[in-house]
Amino acid sequence: MNISVNTKLYAVIGDPIAQSLSPQLHNGIFAANDMDAVYFPIAVKSRDLEKLVQGFRLMNFGGFNITKPHKIEIIKYLDGLDPLAEKIGAVNTVVCRDGKMIGYNTDGFGFIKSIEKKLGQQSKEELTVLILGCGGAVKSVAMALADGGIKKVIIANRTFEKALELVTQINENWPGKAQAISMEEAELKKAIAEVTVIVNGTSLGMADAPEKTPISKRLLKKELLVYDMIYSPPMTQLLKDAKAVGAQTENGLEMLLYQGLLAFELWTGIFPDPELGKKLLEEGIG
Repeated sequence: MNISVNTKLYAVIGDPIAQSLSPQLHNGIFAANDMDAVYFPIAVKSRDLEKLVQGFRLMNFGGFNITKPHKIEIIKYLDGLDPLAEKIGAVNTVVCRDGKMIGYNTDGFGFIKSIEKKLGQQSKEELTVLILGCGGAVKSVAMALADGGIKKVIIANRTFEKALELVTQINENWPGKAQAISMEEAELKKAIAEVTVIVNGTSLGMADAPEKTPISKRLLKKELLVYDMIYSPPMTQLLKDAKAVGAQTENGLEMLLYQGLLAFELWTGIFPDPELGKKLLEEGIG
């Protein structure tokens, strides 16, 4: 790589950041498109975030990604927000152009694109989705689904008050689109009777406890698409249980892929080849 004063700079910032697959994805796409650009990870503490962003303004930055724990705090250092990012209250992508830094949130787009093929011809206006958990990614996905015009999103959480808080925020912007329930089995069973998609947005099933699952196998049925935002391991206990009952399954790798591809398009005007992107991410995981 021939780096010069004209090389366009991109980065992902967070703390920690060593685990990020974004450099693998974006540098691979830059190389495939013969673009004079480089993307690198930067670990930054919250206390230094403002200084880092001000430094970016002095450099040849085209944009950057933001991950934990800075997705909310970054907003105060930007010049503007995309309307959906403003409603979500969190940013994962910043575009630097014409001396301005504008924040976007591509997580929800990544999720929606990752399930389109699995859903086939089903109308989004008829789609009801059950999401387990209340974290930042869940908020982005739930709001993007509401904004996209689905029938309803149901949020289930161990702490019902947190689910209710998120649902209230959603319904303030998209009236009647969201419902909160507890994680009690009877409540989940009732919700599953009306949904097409179940999404795990909790940490249950990650590599440190792969045998754990957020929902009992007996509640699953073959008519469902069961989606786990976790991509490592690629086959969680939830997805194993879903496969066993004949349901469709999907892990979070394509959500990661498509949120990254949209960020790339926002920066460059080019929407990269998804097959190349997926290959790059799989190589990074490997």
